[in-house]
Amino acid sequence: MPRRILISNDDGHESPGLWALARACRSLDCDVTVVVPNKNQSAVGGSLTLRQELNWVRIEDPPVPGIDAWHVNGSPASAVIVGLNGVLDEEPDLLVSGINRGANIGNDLTASGTVGAALQGHYRGITSLAISYAMDPRAEGIDWDAAERVAAIFCREEIEGRLPKSIFLNVNIPLVPFEEIKGILVTRVARRGYFHLEVQGESKGFLTRGPFEPTPLDPPPGTDIWAIMHKYVSVSPLQANFTDHHVIDALGERFNAAWNE
Repeated sequence: MPRRILISNDDGHESPGLWALARACRSLDCDVTVVVPNKNQSAVGGSLTLRQELNWVRIEDPPVPGIDAWHVNGSPASAVIVGLNGVLDEEPDLLVSGINRGANIGNDLTASGTVGAALQGHYRGITSLAISYAMDPRAEGIDWDAAERVAAIFCREEIEGRLPKSIFLNVNIPLVPFEEIKGILVTRVARRGYFHLEVQGESKGFLTRGPFEPTPLDPPPGTDIWAIMHKYVSVSPLQANFTDHHVIDALGERFNAAWNE
C-alpha cells in the first residue's frame, strides 16, 4: 500500500514552491494530498481561523497530475486541520509544509505559517517537516530544481517514521544550484533581529525587518543562518514543548519563598 503524504503551506495554492514539493513527493510513488490556504497567509504563525465557516474547495486539474488538491479559506494551521479531519479518511504517514518562498530561520520561526502548519501535524503525532527556500519572497523566475531535489531527499528519509515523536524538522535550503550545495548540517536556531515599527505621524506606521543579530557577516557556526550563508542545507530539530526544564526547580524555590514572605 502506498505511503500517504499531506502537503500544506502558507503561500497559498498559486505558489510554485507548493507544486515543486508536490512533484518531489509524487516522485516517491506516494499518495499525495494537498490542502492549503486559498491565499497568501505568510507570517500568521500557528494561528487558527475561528468564528467563521471554513470551506474547502477542490483544485481542478492541479499542476502536478495524480494528486488530490484542495484550498481552504483559513490559516495554514486550519488548512492542516481540515486536511486531517475533513479531507483525508486515514492519517498520513508524513506531513510536509512548504516549500516556502523565503527562509524561516532564527526568530522567524514563531511567526512562520509554514512552521505553524507543520506544528499541527506534530501535535497529532505525525512525522512533520517544514521546508523553506532562502530566496527573496518577492523574486520571480526562480529555479526550484534544487529545492525540489532536497525536499525529495528529506521526504524519502522521513516517510518511514524514524523521526522521534518528540521533534519535528525545520529545513532551510540555500538559493544555489543543487550541485553547489555542500551538504546537510543539523543546526540550532540563531538569534536574529526582529521587526521594528517605522512610525509615520502620531498613530500610523509600518513594520520593517530589523538587522541580523549578530551581523550577517559573522553568524555563529552551527546555526541555521550560518549554514544557509555557507551553502549548506540547514535542518533544525524543533520541539513543541516550550518548557525549560533546567530552571523549574530553581524558579519553584524562588517563587515559593516569595509567596511565604
